[in-house]
Amino acid sequence: MLRMLRRALRPARLRIPSRRFTAGIAELPPTAREALGSDVTAGEAIAYNRVRVATATAIALYRSGYALPMPDDDLDDAVRALDFPYSVPSAETRASIRAALAVLDADYTVTLTR
Repeated sequence: MLRMLRRALRPARLRIPSRRFTAGIAELPPTAREALGSDVTAGEAIAYNRVRVATATAIALYRSGYALPMPDDDLDDAVRALDFPYSVPSAETRASIRAALAVLDADYTVTLTR
């Protein structure tokens, strides 16, 4: 029992392979309808789809060595460069990208591998 607790308390390590930032580098998870089912509300679908684009963009930026603070124009360019279908940069998407970058940067268990 004590061994199981020690294992559970040991910090996990998340390794993110580092790559050049190019269009199409990050793949999007399933759409809201695929992930949440057909009874998803419009608000839930919008929030889910916005965050999935923002998280994929943040990971691509993090892999490429970008860090906060980042101007709005740079974040918009990153979203467009990844060429995700139907993704349009917005204030909410930029906020989500910044939040995801901050989490990646703050978590000491996340490291880049080359």
